[in-house]
Amino acid sequence: MKRSKRPVTFFGRWIAVGIAAAITGVVSGQVGGEPGESAPLDVLLILVDDLGCRDLSAEGHATHRTPNLDRLRAESVRFTNASCNGPICAPSRAALVTARHGSRTGVHTVGSPRRGKDKHRILEPPTNRSRIRDTERTIAETLAGAGYRTGFVGKWHVSDDPLTKGFEVNAGGNKAGHPKAYFPPYLNPDLADGPEGEYLVDRLARETIGIIDGFEADDADRPWFVMYAPYAVHTPIQAPEAAVAEFRTRNPGVDLRRARYGVMVEATDRAIGSILERIDPEATLVCFASDNGGLQPVTDMSPWRGGKGMLYEGGIRTPLYVRGAGFQPRDVGMPVQLFDLHPTITELAGAVMTQEVVTDAVSLVPLLRGKPMDRGPIFWHFPAYLEGRDAESRNPRDQFRTTPSGAVRDGRWKLIEWFDDGELELFDLEADPGERVNRSADHPEIRDRLKSRLDAWRTTVSAPMPRPVLESGGDPAADSIVAPTGDAAK
Repeated sequence: MKRSKRPVTFFGRWIAVGIAAAITGVVSGQVGGEPGESAPLDVLLILVDDLGCRDLSAEGHATHRTPNLDRLRAESVRFTNASCNGPICAPSRAALVTARHGSRTGVHTVGSPRRGKDKHRILEPPTNRSRIRDTERTIAETLAGAGYRTGFVGKWHVSDDPLTKGFEVNAGGNKAGHPKAYFPPYLNPDLADGPEGEYLVDRLARETIGIIDGFEADDADRPWFVMYAPYAVHTPIQAPEAAVAEFRTRNPGVDLRRARYGVMVEATDRAIGSILERIDPEATLVCFASDNGGLQPVTDMSPWRGGKGMLYEGGIRTPLYVRGAGFQPRDVGMPVQLFDLHPTITELAGAVMTQEVVTDAVSLVPLLRGKPMDRGPIFWHFPAYLEGRDAESRNPRDQFRTTPSGAVRDGRWKLIEWFDDGELELFDLEADPGERVNRSADHPEIRDRLKSRLDAWRTTVSAPMPRPVLESGGDPAADSIVAPTGDAAK
C-alpha cells in the first residue's frame, strides 16, 4: 500500500465533531438514536465493480453462493429501488465521490463518447472528461477535514491518484478501469506483486484489513473512513481453476465463462465477509453497492431488462444496503441513487461539506431512521455511444448497446428519451418491471410531465447535448473505429 507523501492536516477528533455540530446542528454518531449517544462512527464504504442487481443469492441468483452479503442484507436497511448514477463505472463513481451529477463533473462515460463505427453514428456526442477536475472536493477530503483517517483499496478510476483526493493510504487505486490480471504479475504500480497463485480478490481484502488495523494501532481514538472498491467482478473474467471446477460440479451444464464469473462473485463475497468479521458492527457504518449493472451475457438481471451500458433497469439497478448502529433492518422502496450515500455518510459523520460547492445528492438519513421524506425524482444523462448490441433492441438497425439518451424516474414511472430520433419510452415499473411495454401513448399526461421535468433538470445542471453529425462537421461516411479506454468496450 502507498501512503500520501504530502502532509494531511486534521482537526482533533472531538474538536472536529464540536465544530461540525455547531455549524450543522448534527452531532456525529447520531445513528438511529438520540443526539449525543455515541462517538463518531468508523465508516466502511464497499463499492463492487459491475455486480449485477441479481448476482447475490438473496437477490434471486440460483447458483451463486453469497452467505456474507446475504447476511449483510438481512442486517441492513435495504433500498429496493436503488439505482446507479450512470450505466457504466466512471460517471457512477465520479458522482459518488463528489455528490455531483456527471454534467457538473464533466464525466459522462468511460473514455471516448464516440464508440463504434463513425458511419453508424448520426449524432456527435459532447466532449467527455475521463477524470474529475482537481477542484472537485471528494468525500474523503470532507471526512479528512473532520478528523477521519482515510484509506482507499482497489479501483479508483476517477483521477490519477486517490492520494491527491483526500486519501492518506492507497492500495491498488489509480486511473485504471480494470486490472491487467487477477493473478501476479498485476502490473499495477500501486500494488506490489504477491506470490505465485495469489488471487487479487483475496489480496485486496487483506490490504483493507491491514489499513484498518494500522489506523486503529496508530490512533484508536480517531475514526476511520475506508473505501473498499474491489476490481472484481469486472473483466478480465478470471478465477482459480480449482474453484471453477468445483463450481461446475455444483452446477452441471454451466459454461466455463459463467462458472469463472460465479467464482468471482463468491470470492468477492468471502472477501467482504472477512472484512466485516474484522470490524466492530456496533461502531461502524457499512454501506454496500455496485457501481452499475452486470455485464451481459456473463450474468442476467432478469426480470429487469438489459445490463451494463444501458439506461434500462438491468444497467442501472444496484443492491444498496446500509448497516449502522441503531438502524433497524427493513426494506425501503423509495427510489434513490448511489451518490445519495455521499451526503448520508458525511451527515452521520458530522462532517461539513464545503458550502460553495453545488451538490446534487440527497441525504438518506431520514429514511434510515424510519422517518418520511420525499427524495424527489432521479435523473440520468448519458450523451454517448457504446458499441455492442442490445439483445432486445428497439430498432433492428441499431449497431450499439446504447445511443445518446437521458432518463428520469418519479415513483413508479420512468421515462427514457432517445436523442437520435426523439423517441420517448414510458414505463410503469410496478406493473412492468421488465420495461416491455411503452406506455407513452396510453398516458400522454405522465409522459409530458416527466419530459418537462427532464428538460428542466438538464437546464439546471447545464447538461451538454449531442448534435447532428453534419451540423458538428463530422463525416458520417468515415469507417474508423474509435478505440475505447477503461472498460475496453465491455
